Amino acid sequence: MGEKIELQQQYSAKQSELNVCYRQITSLEDKISQLEALKKEFVQLKSDANQLKRDLTMETLQVHEYWQGQLFEDYQNLLKTNLIDEGMSSYIKNIDTNLDALNDELMRLQNEVYRTEGIIGGIKASLNWLSTKIENLIN
Repeated sequence: MGEKIELQQQYSAKQSELNVCYRQITSLEDKISQLEALKKEFVQLKSDANQLKRDLTMETLQVHEYWQGQLFEDYQNLLKTNLIDEGMSSYIKNIDTNLDALNDELMRLQNEVYRTEGIIGGIKASLNWLSTKIENLIN
């Protein structure tokens, strides 16, 4: 009878460990979902910023009938140098930096989940690491 009680206690302890793991995985998956939504917003923000930069670049190439001479050159140079080359490029670079950080955190959280899956999870984690690094390179 003592052996039965001991086995039941061991079973209960393992069941408790399993429940803790399930709660941790659920928490990780919630964080992953939130970060994926935030990542989508950043991707859209970057797309919008790139479009604005293209539009501004096209504006510098436009011929303006009433803007000629030094005034036009000053305006064109300020727009191109300050706003496009420095401002927008820096803004887009900052978005890229944040996207890379989001990708790295997503990878870390996903790999925590994969670690619970044994050998296949290890392979998934390796693939996840590689795909994140590739995405950050082309980001």
